[in-house]
Amino acid sequence: MKELLGFDGKRLSYVVERHGGDEEVIGREGGITVDEAGGKLTIVCNGTPVADMKLEGLVCAELMSHNGCDLKGTDMTGARRHLVAHYSSLRD
Repeated sequence: MKELLGFDGKRLSYVVERHGGDEEVIGREGGITVDEAGGKLTIVCNGTPVADMKLEGLVCAELMSHNGCDLKGTDMTGARRHLVAHYSSLRD
């Protein structure tokens, strides 16, 4: 949990969802919020939630370039998702 809380408040320039070998941009200009009490990580882009991921079983790792993070887990509907969130140049 401590590692996941490190992603809370990160500003994002864009977020892609991976479908096998394909990537689809699902949002631009946003941020990450980790709600420990609610058990979810939310990604909001342009004021709209684009992903609500369950904290249980969520794997979140910083990219080797340190300019984003890779998230794999289950969203609140039970669907498996693989997202890559790219940080804004204005890092917190």
